[in-house]
Amino acid sequence: MFWLYSVFVNPLGIFLVSLVANSIPFVAIPYLVAVLMYSMIFQNVVDKLVVATASALGASIGKLVIYFLGTTFRLKLSSKSIKNLELFNKIASKGLFIAIFLFASLPLPDDVLYIPLGISKYNLTRYFIAVFLGKLVMTSSIVIYGHSVSVLILESRLLIPAYILFTILLSYIIIKVDWTAVTEALNDRGLNGSIIEFMKQVSRVLRINRLASRIKNFTNSMASR
Repeated sequence: MFWLYSVFVNPLGIFLVSLVANSIPFVAIPYLVAVLMYSMIFQNVVDKLVVATASALGASIGKLVIYFLGTTFRLKLSSKSIKNLELFNKIASKGLFIAIFLFASLPLPDDVLYIPLGISKYNLTRYFIAVFLGKLVMTSSIVIYGHSVSVLILESRLLIPAYILFTILLSYIIIKVDWTAVTEALNDRGLNGSIIEFMKQVSRVLRINRLASRIKNFTNSMASR
């Protein structure tokens, strides 16, 4: 059981566990338990800070694997889709940094966001910095308020199938939305116009209008009987 001992008393063990756990899509949970156990065993503030930083660094490097997993899907996209994704990055670059940080710092299914970002090839340096800062907030919170935060994260395991489906849906929307139309709406009609155009694009991608029309026709046919 030496490996288990090293996890609890050695920051390198925490780093490795955090790295491996965060390299696996949608199941990066056990490493937080190791961080929690470490914080319960050792009360020295410096030790707690070291383990929080080591875990955050390992988790951030692990999330690079998730990012590059997304980039592998990009290889199958057409040149038109790739150009479209480049526009997406230009439009959403500033907001995405904040989103990455929030997803990393809160008990949220962050792979839902990170895989689509890999597909769109979001700036890798910004991605890593945002993830590291967010993970540092997360691991520090575990060290300080370990029990309450870890309970929330462990409960989220039940939603893993939903996270996978949502990741697929979000990736599909990012790829299929016509970001040229959104950009033109932003230039011609301002922010509100671009938001309206974006919603129209999402409706088109998901065929919501067609579905609503079919439901309406079905309802009318049933009412006429």
